Amino acid sequence: MTSVTNAVTKEAQKPVPAAGGTKERSEWWAWVLLLPVIALFFLFNFFPFLRAIYLSFTQTDLFGQPAAFAGLSQYIDTLSDPHFLATLGRTLLFTVLSVVFKLVIGMAIALPLSYRIRGTVWMRSIVLVPMAVSTAVGTLVFSQMFAPAVGFFDQVARALGFGQVGWLTSPQVALFSVLIVDVWIGISFVILLMLVAIDQIPGEQIEAAALDGATGWRYVRHIIIPGIAPMLFVLTVTQAMSAMKEFTIFNVLTGGGPGDSTRTLVLDIYDLAFGGGTADFAAASARGMVLVFFIAVLTAAQFWLSNRGKAK
Repeated sequence: MTSVTNAVTKEAQKPVPAAGGTKERSEWWAWVLLLPVIALFFLFNFFPFLRAIYLSFTQTDLFGQPAAFAGLSQYIDTLSDPHFLATLGRTLLFTVLSVVFKLVIGMAIALPLSYRIRGTVWMRSIVLVPMAVSTAVGTLVFSQMFAPAVGFFDQVARALGFGQVGWLTSPQVALFSVLIVDVWIGISFVILLMLVAIDQIPGEQIEAAALDGATGWRYVRHIIIPGIAPMLFVLTVTQAMSAMKEFTIFNVLTGGGPGDSTRTLVLDIYDLAFGGGTADFAAASARGMVLVFFIAVLTAAQFWLSNRGKAK
């Protein structure tokens, strides 16, 4: 009995491995596995951003290499350039129109699809089809539909008595044509998130509204819009960012023309850096930082309002 007791006592006196050893080893392996991702992020995202900031304070040569430090002169020249101000105003106009059209049309489609009646499941699937189409492919299809005389839209316009419109050749219509494509490509995402938000509205509120006789616009105004207000704000911010950065649709459809009627800030940055053989990376970087500023303001507003909502 004594020998058994002594064995148990010796076993109990053995040092116990530190509990944190396994945890520290796991954290070390996690960082090792994350290193390739961190390196790629720095190489393809963070480093180009830092270089763009640096270039925006320089003068670049014909090959796009920094030749001299210029201080704030690139920003001063950019913000005092009437061409840039017109481009910025056009970009903001397109952004506002894109967000408004997507939210209004998305609400008009999502609300009927939120009812649990026969056929809505299939309709939900149909309206989400644009999400499966890449922006480049969808834009190429629309470019054929906008073709003069033989295109689908011109044929519809002639059938309605409007004649040939010049969807991509008229300075007064071209921006609206780009807006049509942008709304069609992005509307599915808006509808999907709106449907999710509407489904989260408590059934008690909907039943109480029905008992109170809230129908039509009153139902939308007092039940639906307040119920999905956080999602509406998220969609406003994300779609505004998307519209500000839109490049593919403009480049494929119009290239900024006719004239400068569809030239936006992103196209201006691209042309300064890579178009016309100028390689003016300094001016392009300064304009890029202006774009980053607007996106940062939208992001900060989103975080501030979301944190304010959580605090309440």
